[in-house]
Amino acid sequence: MAVISGTGIRVLDIAIRYEIMGQSPEDIIVALQQIHDALSYYYEHKSEIDSTWKAAIQATEGMKKIRSSILEKIIGKIKNIY
Repeated sequence: MAVISGTGIRVLDIAIRYEIMGQSPEDIIVALQQIHDALSYYYEHKSEIDSTWKAAIQATEGMKKIRSSILEKIIGKIKNIY
């Protein structure tokens, strides 16, 4: 995953803040030139980065389903005690 040199901030994070959250480059707390470089990289590799992001969202959704079913089982056991 591409990151902004010296920061550990992923290009994906910059793209999300700009594209999805509507933040301006000036609002993102990294040097403006680094933001422009990150966005330039994002647009050059948009389909690859978007695919990575979508896969992460799908994995998160899958984990939410697993976690919620575990929680429902625990709550069910607690209700049965009382």
